[in-house]
Amino acid sequence: MRILVCAEEAPVPPFNGIRAPLAALIERLRSSNDVRVLAYRMSDQTGETTENMRILARPQTGAVKSATLFARSLVRRRPLRTDLLAATMAPALAQELGAFRPDVVHVTAGRLGALATSIGGRPSVLGALDAPHLNVDARADAASLVTRRLLRGEAARWRRFEARDWPRFGAVVVVSRDDADALRAVEPRIAVHVIPGGIEADRFAPSPHGAREPGRLVFHGVLDYAPNAEAARFLAREILPRVRARRPQAELVVVGRSPASNVRELERLDGVRIAADVPDVAEWLASASVYVCPMLSGTGIKNKLLEAMANELPCVVTPLALRGTSAKPGRDVLVGENAEELSAKILRLLDDHAFARGVGASAKAYVTSEHDWSAIARAYEALYRRLADRTLDDRAHHR
Repeated sequence: MRILVCAEEAPVPPFNGIRAPLAALIERLRSSNDVRVLAYRMSDQTGETTENMRILARPQTGAVKSATLFARSLVRRRPLRTDLLAATMAPALAQELGAFRPDVVHVTAGRLGALATSIGGRPSVLGALDAPHLNVDARADAASLVTRRLLRGEAARWRRFEARDWPRFGAVVVVSRDDADALRAVEPRIAVHVIPGGIEADRFAPSPHGAREPGRLVFHGVLDYAPNAEAARFLAREILPRVRARRPQAELVVVGRSPASNVRELERLDGVRIAADVPDVAEWLASASVYVCPMLSGTGIKNKLLEAMANELPCVVTPLALRGTSAKPGRDVLVGENAEELSAKILRLLDDHAFARGVGASAKAYVTSEHDWSAIARAYEALYRRLADRTLDDRAHHR
């Protein structure tokens, strides 16, 4: 098949939770399909592109332009920058549709949903991955009063955008049933499909020569993302002190890019270290005894958790962190509802090394069997084929 991928962030380094999964999916799809990529380059991206990749400069917005866009967003009741991103990409998309003549157009992520009108009648998939309005709601919950009111308005605009634009796609893919249910509640006409997220398990496999640091807890992610920052604060302020009351030598390392100020300040606490903008997260995972993912907000699958599981780390999580997975609590991960329960699970793993190794081995086996990118690529290919066949049937019916 000829597959045209339109992406908000080009699948080139430095990789993050958006670019790395897309790059992995494209690599698998290219093994048996002709794949062309049309994408924006973000300001931090310097990686090389391939001959089958067309990169666009992301539209820049200064103070005046941003104010204008915000006012237009309010008047049109559209999420901020969605129409600008689609309008800027639309001319290049028209050229690709004419020259490449794709069998299916795969748009990712949800912010590019306004491209639906530029795709015409071609089979199309929106790789939304989650329900964006839930993410904005989560940010609002953690914000100050004034910011909260602004974010509530943005969440309402996202719901309207999802309801009006997303039914125009042949399929909208998310990674969890919770996100699927949230989108169906907004608009039942959205053709939602659930395909789990994937992981490059080999990349995060533990080194046979590495050593776990006794008592080291690790959490990682993009640290200016509100749900990650909230989880880091909860872990450092509420969970770690309970662990250190029994294990005074226990330490927490929070690893990731662009830590917000309220994350950086956690380093003032006893036993907390911030490892910012590290070249290789896998090295820090390999040094940990326990991985803790105490998510309190956010949507979609937590790739950070899959990476830790691939490293054979025993993981302690909140129920929200398991969204988008079928990992079995008590076998593949340990689950706690609050700081008391989470700290007790952590201490059990630190006290019982054989039990910890068993949980870690089960975590690795789960990730390898359920989140392999080759299987996920096959699920996307099957969806593409169904959409393409349906389009051919519709055209034949109307002749």
